[in-house]
Amino acid sequence: MTQFASSNRQQFVSVSEGQAVIIDLPPIESYPAPTVYWRNILTGVRITGGIQHYHQTLDNNLIILSTQALRDNGTMLRAEARNTYTFGSSQSPTFRISVDGENQF
Repeated sequence: MTQFASSNRQQFVSVSEGQAVIIDLPPIESYPAPTVYWRNILTGVRITGGIQHYHQTLDNNLIILSTQALRDNGTMLRAEARNTYTFGSSQSPTFRISVDGENQF
C-alpha cells in the first residue's frame, strides 16, 4: 500500500451555508482495494457510521449535505485507508471545512 498522493497536509474546503460539500478521496494504490474510514479529527468520531448529514460514496468520497455554519464550520476531516490483507494503513491530508454564514436554503 502506498501513501496518499498529496504533498499538502491540509486542504481548505469553502462552502456557503446550506450547500453540499463533496470531498474526493485522494489517490492511493492498494491491492486489494483498501477499506476507507472518514473521521472528525477534533472529536475522533468515525463520521460515516450514523450521522445523517454525512455520506460515503462507493468510491469512498465524502459528502456533507446541507452544511450549517454552527455545526460544520471549522470541522477537520481525514480519511484512513486500511489494507485488510497486508494490514497497512495510510492517512489522507486533513480537510478543513469553512462555512460562510449566508443561508442558501
